[in-house]
Amino acid sequence: MSVRSEVRGAAYWIIMDRPQRSNALNIEMYDELCSALDDANDSEDTLITVFTGVGDCYSSGNDFTPEEMAKCGYPTLDYEHGFSKFVRRLLIHQKVLMGLVNGPAMGISCTTLGLFDYVVCSDSAYFLCPFSTLGVSPEGVSSAIFQRIMGTSNATEMLLFNEPMSAEQALQRGYVSRVFTKAEFVQKTTELVEKYSKLPKHSVLASKELCRGQKWRREMLSVHNDEYDLLRVLFVDERSLAQIMKKFPKNKI
Repeated sequence: MSVRSEVRGAAYWIIMDRPQRSNALNIEMYDELCSALDDANDSEDTLITVFTGVGDCYSSGNDFTPEEMAKCGYPTLDYEHGFSKFVRRLLIHQKVLMGLVNGPAMGISCTTLGLFDYVVCSDSAYFLCPFSTLGVSPEGVSSAIFQRIMGTSNATEMLLFNEPMSAEQALQRGYVSRVFTKAEFVQKTTELVEKYSKLPKHSVLASKELCRGQKWRREMLSVHNDEYDLLRVLFVDERSLAQIMKKFPKNKI
């Protein structure tokens, strides 16, 4: 399995463990992520659901190898890709979602951080959404949430123009709350999780529902549906497929 789960007190850790592929997300990993999110959500003992990665990268986003691309069922309207199920799970999650971004976060691993309740990163991290480069469009509700967090111009720079965002820029723009050095990242973030896990669970979870309850979820699910409908169209567009194959040729995989 490329996703590991660990229960540490009131924290349920979900760890992406595929460092040989920079934690790129394939269909099997999406199933594992969804299962782990379900377990955390159903656990009465869980207050915080923690996401992090193994190695130097948080996650390079979707796995665009030919083998993985062949499994995509975008032409079939009844098919829902794993990333869409993953986004839905994040939106309905009732525990506090905490992202510990240990390194670069790209594509869906970057956009979905906007759905987390609290995010910190390493100074080795950067954030990249190469959608236009690949001939596709934003996902992870980033078309709405990025503007709310960092403003229209910064959102445009990332989502349309594919400019990377450094750890320091992410802090300045409010995308992350803290930046730790790479050397101290594991220790400092572990201490934060332990500290916050000791807060009164009933109060914290009730407050999360106040901040991001059913009204917010309905709005974000609607945005997600619109994004996914557009991606269904673009992922079967010959121009997009050509861009993806140009970016990820077989001899580089």
